[in-house]
Amino acid sequence: MAHEPTQPPELHDFGGDGPVVHLAHANGFTPGTYRPLAETLIHCYHVIGLPSRPLWADSRPESAPDWHPLADDLIQGLDGLGRQGIVGVGHSMGGVLTLWAAVRRPDLFRVVVLIDPVILPPVWLWVVRLLHWLGCRRQLPLVRGALRRRRTWPSRRACYEHYSGKPLFAAWPDASLWAYVEAGTRERADGQVELVYPPEWEAHIFATAPTDIWRAVPKLRVPALVIRGECSATFRPESQARMERLLPQARFVVIPGAGHLLPMERPAETGAVVRDFLDVFNSS
Repeated sequence: MAHEPTQPPELHDFGGDGPVVHLAHANGFTPGTYRPLAETLIHCYHVIGLPSRPLWADSRPESAPDWHPLADDLIQGLDGLGRQGIVGVGHSMGGVLTLWAAVRRPDLFRVVVLIDPVILPPVWLWVVRLLHWLGCRRQLPLVRGALRRRRTWPSRRACYEHYSGKPLFAAWPDASLWAYVEAGTRERADGQVELVYPPEWEAHIFATAPTDIWRAVPKLRVPALVIRGECSATFRPESQARMERLLPQARFVVIPGAGHLLPMERPAETGAVVRDFLDVFNSS
């Protein structure tokens, strides 16, 4: 029997006044990583983020054979706030969880914003299904890379310097990288810092990327904005085109030159797109 986590960590509250905006984070990141994006919204909105199951202290990957339990966690967490009409913003994995939550419980949301969600082209998903069937999903480069990830550093400064030299973080402004380091590490008894997000969980999430996501897309009835990074290798142009056909009432925006991690690469631009959409939506 899968071990069921019992106690999620506390809500991450970015502050602000106004309607509630919930930020659902990507795999491998914590809510606090999105602080620069949240700071572009808190003048008009109260921004919060619920940590997903990989960040729960007693959670184990076998408790979630796929991503659906994480969407159930999100629904339960939002229900616990006692609020409806939430602005649901989700990035990457968080975009998928927000989409599923909005389909299952549209009463919770006023509008959703999906930022480069993990919605792969149908042809790619056939390959993913084949790898699952062959039992090869643990050999995927993203999975193997997550398991090899460095976990400890002498200090947060050392962690920052380590990541600042990596190509993945080359386009990140200092504020985003420091937000990632500060929120994504914790101090140990020996004075070192270690990753908060377990690499085993990160690998498991990569290995169980959803192959049934397209079933949910046409069921979305909540007003939606979908943002894609022009250079993203995750949310591809063909996926956007298919979503546009399935969701003709949704708004789609591409941020030029941005990649999959656009909320960290371009927090000001991403926040401006979200605010513009919400302003139009609120005035309509």
